[in-house]
Amino acid sequence: ATSALMQETLSEYMDIVEAYLTREISRRSPAFFAALSTLEELHAETDRCIDNIHVLRADLKRTALTQCSPGLEMIRLRRRQGHLASVLSDVELLSNLRHIQPTIDELVASGDCIGALNLITEAQAMIDPNGSANPKLKDTNAFKILNAHMSRSLSAVSSFAEQELAAIVLRDMREFVDDGLSSTADGLLGRSQVDIYQVNLAMQLTPFVCGLVRTGSIANALKSYRDCLMSESAALIEALYPSDFPRSKAHAAFNDASQQRVLGTAVRGQTFDQFRTMLGQQQELLLLLISHISMVRRAILAVLDENRPTADENGAKPTTINSKGEQTSPLLRRYDAAKADVLRSLNDTFDAFMDVAHVRCAKLLNHRSEQNARLSLVGFHSLYTSIWHFITQYEALGGKMCFGLRGTLTAQAKAFLSNFHTEKSRQIQILIENEQWVQAEVPIDFQNLVNQVIDAAYAGDALVAIDPQSPLLLTSSLRFGNKKNSTVSLPSAPVPAPASGLGSTPLANSPLALRHQNSTGSDGPQPKQLMAMPRASAAPQSESPLSARSLDPNTGYGLLATRTDSDAASIRSVDTAAIGLMHIGGEAFHVVGCSLVLVKSVVEYLQCAINIPMLVTDVLQRLVEVFKAFNSRTCQVVLGAGAMRSAGLKNISAKHLALASESLSLCMELIPYVKECLRHAMSPSQEVLLAQLDRIVSDFSNHQSELHRKLVAIMADRADYHGRVLATTKWDELEHSAQPPVPAMDALVKEVRKLHKVLKRYLPPPALRSIFAQIFSMYETKLTAQYQKIRITSGEGKRQLMLNSQFLLRRLRALDSSLSVDWELEVVVNNIDLVKPYQPASAVSASPVPTSQSLFSPTGSQQPSGSDPPLSLVSPMADDDDDEVASPDASNMSVRPSPSAP
Repeated sequence: ATSALMQETLSEYMDIVEAYLTREISRRSPAFFAALSTLEELHAETDRCIDNIHVLRADLKRTALTQCSPGLEMIRLRRRQGHLASVLSDVELLSNLRHIQPTIDELVASGDCIGALNLITEAQAMIDPNGSANPKLKDTNAFKILNAHMSRSLSAVSSFAEQELAAIVLRDMREFVDDGLSSTADGLLGRSQVDIYQVNLAMQLTPFVCGLVRTGSIANALKSYRDCLMSESAALIEALYPSDFPRSKAHAAFNDASQQRVLGTAVRGQTFDQFRTMLGQQQELLLLLISHISMVRRAILAVLDENRPTADENGAKPTTINSKGEQTSPLLRRYDAAKADVLRSLNDTFDAFMDVAHVRCAKLLNHRSEQNARLSLVGFHSLYTSIWHFITQYEALGGKMCFGLRGTLTAQAKAFLSNFHTEKSRQIQILIENEQWVQAEVPIDFQNLVNQVIDAAYAGDALVAIDPQSPLLLTSSLRFGNKKNSTVSLPSAPVPAPASGLGSTPLANSPLALRHQNSTGSDGPQPKQLMAMPRASAAPQSESPLSARSLDPNTGYGLLATRTDSDAASIRSVDTAAIGLMHIGGEAFHVVGCSLVLVKSVVEYLQCAINIPMLVTDVLQRLVEVFKAFNSRTCQVVLGAGAMRSAGLKNISAKHLALASESLSLCMELIPYVKECLRHAMSPSQEVLLAQLDRIVSDFSNHQSELHRKLVAIMADRADYHGRVLATTKWDELEHSAQPPVPAMDALVKEVRKLHKVLKRYLPPPALRSIFAQIFSMYETKLTAQYQKIRITSGEGKRQLMLNSQFLLRRLRALDSSLSVDWELEVVVNNIDLVKPYQPASAVSASPVPTSQSLFSPTGSQQPSGSDPPLSLVSPMADDDDDEVASPDASNMSVRPSPSAP
């Protein structure tokens, strides 16, 4: 039943669908039949169009046969005529080339490469005038045969032209070098002479350069020139080397290790003068060669610029516009590309030779590096100046830094300074250890050295030597400009004023310049004018002029030799005028031998700094080390009593201490001038390093204070000794007629007077007053303490003590009126209480009973009969026995090794 119901339902649905479809078809059937009728009409219209097309085609065919065919035939015939004309032209061109070829062969055979190149260039212009030759013509057998023949001719002509161009340039180079070596002293021709050479060379090279550029062979020509240049220059340079040096066949062989070993042996076997001459000749030759190579580059580029083709030359029409808005053609582009290649090749040649130049100089220097480090200051400076002059000219010609040779020169300068410093340090140490600490006469030469340092410190911007032959020129102000704002504090006294007995000719404007002296000494420095200094009286000065000394770079210069034996000889020399004291900026100093050598060494260090600017900071460090070493070694041999072992001194006396103090004062007075000289040679950024010298001055001052304290300590020991002797003196047993002093007081006075006499001779008044103020203060304290321990039983004993005290004060005041000796010994003596002498019991009743009144009443109102009135301290009396004062006991006045001494 369910299935039947389902079927009925489905049947109903199908009927509904069928009814819907029928209704829709009946509604849309008119449109369908309308479209069908339209399609039939379109088919009919298409058939009519096809019939019309067939009719038009037939009409066009008739028209083409009757009207177009005759015109097209005319066009074809005209095109064929043009092709035939082109073929005829190519045939005529080949005919002309065949007629030119024998002429080219004749010119090649006769060696006329210029004419052959011109004909070949014309032939190429005929074949390819606009850079667009007919490719069909190039493919023909006739053209291939002709082209091969011309290529062989072009190759032969180009090869000959390349060789001729190189030969012309090398021939001109030889003439250029010969003229440069014969006409100038600095190795370079004048600008006008170089211009003349350039014009003449350009005239000779013009046809070759233009022809080689057009044939594309200029690069090979320049390569040939480069090879010939290197070979020729190597031969010229190596002709200067020692005869046993194996000549290289090419410049690259100079790097051969075996060859360099032979060259090194030969160079080290030469004397310094021979080596410097050889190096100077090589540098002069290299500068000439560099100048000529630069001139050749300018000449070739000038030729190319003058012969540059125009845009419309040879009928070439501009085809492009370059970045500058100029019209260019293929010919111009090829010419500009060739010029760029030429410039690049010439620059490569120039750079390659520049490298060869500084490598050869650097290798020669390296072969003698050890010997150069051992040169004297004058010798090394002459070498340094020569090389630096070469570097500056090299860089001016090449337009680039010579880092290799600069590095070599810097390394050798540092090695020289290191060796120089080692020798100076050893020399100063030996002299200090062997110093006898006795005053030395000051040769005028050494005073002049100090005056030069002072002049250089005050000169500021005027540190340029006028004499061009001066081997060392002070040129620091030219490098770092005006330094008027310098803040260094120099002593107020300027250059010393004149004094009688010495020359009046001032030094040259180059204060630290080292001058060669001829046999008559007329070119040497004249004696410096001096003034009477306030510190101490100068010794009588000799008027004998300076003796002449020859200069040898291997051994030193005059008194500025670098060897210990030369320094010792110069200090003891008798052939030079000498003065008693060293004068620095208004002060006078007693000196010893090692102080003079230190002054000379400092001057040499300054000359290194000023004349070899690259060493200025290194010189500062070395100077600091030298001053420190001098201070330390002086402390060891004097305060530490090392001189008793090293120099064989029996003791270290007050004189030794005083001279050591003077040596330190000399250094402290000289260091500000040294500092200012270095400031002139430094750049502003380096001046902060000068603070090290200030610390050195502080160290010297502390050492000097130790020396002065040692003098006070010596007298303190003597005061203790004499005080104990005075305390044990039997004052009551002295006779009434006994006159002061007692032996102990007399010895005390003589020792103080002797010390004052020694120190007054060597120390300046301020230092002398400072030391004796401490000594007198110490004596007052110690004597007062000892007086309080004295036991006196009688008025006579007290009177004798007072008389001896007066004698002591009178003699001490007589030493120096500026010294205060306001001791209260009178009060101390008056305050001494008399004590009862020890007596047996039987003698007590027989002794008179002493009065209660003091023997020396402070008021002086009541005096016992028969006694002297109270004694007062009187004015100082003249010392009558200055020349008879004996030297104090050496063992008591000597210095024992100080535990604080290094």
